[in-house]
Amino acid sequence: MSILRDVTHETHMAVEKLPFVQYLLKGNITEPHYIVYLNEMLNIYQHLENLAQKTGLLNTLPGLARADKIAKDLEELSPNYSGTLCNSTVQYLDYLTELSNSDRKHQLFAHIYVRHLGDMYGGKLIARVVPGSGRWYEFDNRVELLKNFNAMLNMDLADEALVSFAHYGNIFKDLWNKIHTV
Repeated sequence: MSILRDVTHETHMAVEKLPFVQYLLKGNITEPHYIVYLNEMLNIYQHLENLAQKTGLLNTLPGLARADKIAKDLEELSPNYSGTLCNSTVQYLDYLTELSNSDRKHQLFAHIYVRHLGDMYGGKLIARVVPGSGRWYEFDNRVELLKNFNAMLNMDLADEALVSFAHYGNIFKDLWNKIHTV
């Protein structure tokens, strides 16, 4: 895994330096803005996890799925919230659908790597600085999950992980613009 992390490190750091991500990580995010973020991520996670489940990519990773926990966080802060998604999120959802319908559907795991592994590593910090309970970042079997997750990683995922980071860069840029109109 460290080789995959090394290959994606520069892109990962560039995304992490985006204004929206810094706003989130530094604990400055307001509840209304966090609700917008939760809605975007809920839609992404539901779609990604549904596609990954259909391809069997989550079979050996019980407890990894986050969509239900994100939904509970959103429900806690804003019951019945429904906002429109950023264009970049819609484009990303379409991309994931196309990928899942291709002969490269196993590459969906690169997108799981980018989001879910980040949740396991950075989630403890984020949970402390966001509004609400932060259920999204709670993992019951973290050590075993990391072991099983890492066993599935390989360098064939590197290019697709970079694609995933690029999509998230666009989403975070759009979110930054969107929250300035909320």
